[in-house]
Amino acid sequence: MKRSLGIVILCLLCISQTVIAADTKPMTNEDVINLIQAKLPETTILMAIKSAKPGFDTSADGLIKLTTAGVSQTLIQAMIEANSGSARPVAPTSGTEAAKAPDAGFNPEEVILIDGGQQTPMRYLTPNIRTAMRALGFGGVATYAVLKGPRAAHRIKNAQPAFLVIVPNNAQPESYVTLVNFVVRKNNFREVLVGGGYMSYSTGVHPDRIVPTTSEKLADQARAPKGFTLYRLATAKNLVPGEYAFVLYNSQVKVSGFFPTGGDSYFDFGVDN
Repeated sequence: MKRSLGIVILCLLCISQTVIAADTKPMTNEDVINLIQAKLPETTILMAIKSAKPGFDTSADGLIKLTTAGVSQTLIQAMIEANSGSARPVAPTSGTEAAKAPDAGFNPEEVILIDGGQQTPMRYLTPNIRTAMRALGFGGVATYAVLKGPRAAHRIKNAQPAFLVIVPNNAQPESYVTLVNFVVRKNNFREVLVGGGYMSYSTGVHPDRIVPTTSEKLADQARAPKGFTLYRLATAKNLVPGEYAFVLYNSQVKVSGFFPTGGDSYFDFGVDN
């Protein structure tokens, strides 16, 4: 009798495990998009991707649809790694540890804003370029990088934020990234001078609009992709309230596999009182 009861219990356990396994569905592209639309934090979605059974479509068409839907490169990279079985576990970070290293899957095309102990992946804009004549042409010409809208969507109150960036090994941080202060025009656009001249023409953000930063090469480079170095950049002085952007000059750096469009990326944010 006891033996028969034991066999019945064993059978029930096997059936239970089979039902649970059948209910564990692979995570798909649509699941990731739904989580983004539900406005879950990217770090939460990243952990879900790394812990779920992968069923992602990482074909060319699948990647295009993910990008069109607003899925970040960090999440896409995590989905590719999960499909290939090479995903790294997510190590939770807090306090000072958050300022030392980014989450696994840090992408060279991103900037991570450190506001206090909180890491926030930033989103970039591609500026429009406007060229105008000065003083009816007697003052030469000027070229401006223009961002739509008078205010960045991302707002902070910290006057001394820091940033995590991945810089190609063949580039110095100061020549690859620049923190820029924008002027807000009456037409509700944000602009910064990026070139001009009279008898000759020069390019680059006007020095008056460049915000000084300090750079520190992190001791732990375990999460830096091959060919890149991880840096922590901080503002050299308090930021006044206004509109800013962290500019990556990726159009000037040739790195296979990244920055396929060859355009500079403007990671904008605003500082409030």
